[in-house]
Amino acid sequence: MTGIQYLACLWTLFITQTGFVCSEIQFLERNEGESVVLPCVVEQRKPSPFGVYLKRSWLDPRDVLFKYTNSNVSVDKAGDKNRISDTGDPSIHSLNVTISQLSANDTDRYYCEFMVANPSSTDDRIPAKTEFFLLVNADAAGSADIGLVETCSGGSAVLPCLPPRGGALTVEGVSLKRQRGHAPVEVLYHSKRHHGSSPPSSSQFPVERVHLSSAPGPEGITYNLTLQQLQPDDSALYSCQLLLRGGTDSSTSLGRHVFFVSVQGDQCGCSNYSTLVYVLSSAGVVLLLLLAFVVIYKGKARRSVKSHTQAPIYEEMTKVQPAARKLQPRHLEEMGSEYTNCHVKKSCPANHYESPSGALSPRSDSQK
Repeated sequence: MTGIQYLACLWTLFITQTGFVCSEIQFLERNEGESVVLPCVVEQRKPSPFGVYLKRSWLDPRDVLFKYTNSNVSVDKAGDKNRISDTGDPSIHSLNVTISQLSANDTDRYYCEFMVANPSSTDDRIPAKTEFFLLVNADAAGSADIGLVETCSGGSAVLPCLPPRGGALTVEGVSLKRQRGHAPVEVLYHSKRHHGSSPPSSSQFPVERVHLSSAPGPEGITYNLTLQQLQPDDSALYSCQLLLRGGTDSSTSLGRHVFFVSVQGDQCGCSNYSTLVYVLSSAGVVLLLLLAFVVIYKGKARRSVKSHTQAPIYEEMTKVQPAARKLQPRHLEEMGSEYTNCHVKKSCPANHYESPSGALSPRSDSQK
């Protein structure tokens, strides 16, 4: 196996062993009584999946349903059977799940998992392309404007701080609130109350992990709160509100501008995986080309050395040439080898083998 083939094999093995599937998160917001469709799609593969799960993974972690190919769906809770329907089939790599008559208890993070048979070991579990964060508002009239912020374990999230009602009053500070599932709203940070001290004991979010920054904007000064060193347990609904002079601040409501901060643990860095593979692949191609150039260059150098190998001295002195390397007679005369006998004395000065030691040249006789 050549060096290029060996490197190519190593590179193929690396790409095969490090490949994995990462899912994106889609934010869905509905009101109570409405319906939502969760499309489960996976890449085409052989063999085709024989089943698919729909699962919840945040507030109420459990299996929602399982569908075996060409059979009816099996629902985990009997109360959900009449409000869950499906179209599609795992064998065609696609299943659409419809949940109707939504309630606030349906708020959660959902994902699909396709099952693929593996004769040599346990069945493979392949996550679908997209995960879903479903937020069901209990009060349609008071629904909030909710955004999605994704980060990884140990990462940060930047939340813009907005006035409660869009007023243009003097800003006196900021407050940060959080709600986990159906738990009460808790105040994590209040600039008027804390002043750099630790937050109340009911909160597990240290004030050292909250950083306030401001910058001039087109409509005045803008304020942002950065949440640092986030962990998967910090996934929740957050709201940053400006405290205005003369205004009121409700500690029991998140307000109209809310962000769902999703902190991923095991999948940290998924968004950069395609870029990483592209960079590594490019580096591998460059290495292969460089190695090929080196091999070709060395091969030419070896052929050049072989073609310029000098003849043995014995062959030069005796004028015995191999049949494959025999030269024309005129070449021997033109080369002017120091071993060639000269017939013209003036072309071979100081040839002591042709002139005896006692003999003097004509020029020496004249000098006498």
